[in-house]
Parts: sequence; structure tokens; C-alpha cells
Amino acid sequence: METAAEEMKKGYALAAAGAHAEALEAFARAEAGFAAAGDERGEARAATNRALALVRLGRFAEALEGFLKALGRFEAQGEILHVAEQHGNIGSVHRDLGEPDAALAGYEKALALYRQLGMDERAADQHTNIAYVHFLKEDYPEAHSRYREAQELYSRSGCEEKRALAAGNADRLAEALGMPE
Repeated sequence: METAAEEMKKGYALAAAGAHAEALEAFARAEAGFAAAGDERGEARAATNRALALVRLGRFAEALEGFLKALGRFEAQGEILHVAEQHGNIGSVHRDLGEPDAALAGYEKALALYRQLGMDERAADQHTNIAYVHFLKEDYPEAHSRYREAQELYSRSGCEEKRALAAGNADRLAEALGMPE
């Protein structure tokens, strides 16, 4: 029998190779192994990876359960960075399920935590996620504003490629809406 850590390594390799169903199985075995050993952090990491594999397989409701489980474990351990990541993942699942208000709630929680941690690039990533959901909701002025927020944060963090993408999105929206820049 392989250890939970070995199953995680196997899952990473399978996921990288695009074998998501097999990766899912490896991550599930890792999660069970970490749980049996009482390793909540390992269990949370495995749950996150299992949920990511489920997303790639289009099994969003199951993925949401995995992210929520990981969220609870990481919250119990006070691991703010991982809590923020789970909120972002949860937001993306809700977005993919066509639940924009729930998506926004997840992204806003992630954004607040990344701000608290002083992580400008990750905060900017959440602004772009929020902008996209507002775009889907046809709230174009808010989408524009969020892309501009992201642009500024990407610039501060030295992420030129992401800054340019956010700026391009904001510029296209402004042009389509006839907004003065």
C-alpha cells in the first residue's frame, strides 16, 4: 500500500499528464490516508487537489464539496493563504455552475484575505474574476472598474503581462460603452 504522500505525488503526475480521472482516484486515496493518520493539513491539501480534478472533469457539485471540506480544515488551522485560495476556488465553481452572486461572494472573501496578506497579484486576480462575473451579469461599469483595479495592482506587483490583459479588457469595455478614459 502506498502512503498518502506517495499518492499525492502520483496524483500530481497524473494531473500534469491530463489523466484527471486517475489523478482524482490518487488524490482520494491520499485524502483518506491523511485522514486516517490524523493529518488535517495533508487531508485539506488532498481534498483541494481532488476538487481541482473534479473541476477538470466537469463535476462541479462534487468539487464544491471538496473545496468546502478543505476550507474548513484550513480555517481550523489558521492558514489564511489556503483559506483565501479555497474561497477563490469556491467562487470559480459557482461561476461555472451559473451562480454569479455566490461566485462574487467567494471572490470577495478571497480578495479581502489577499489584501490582508498584502498579496497584490493575487488580489488583482480576484478583481479580474469579479470583473468577469460582473461582465456576465451585464454590469459593465462595475466590470470596467474592477479591471482597472486589477490593472493597478498588477502594475504594483510587476506583473506586466497580466496588467496588459486587464488594461486591454478595461479599454475594450470603455470603448464599447463610450466611456471617457
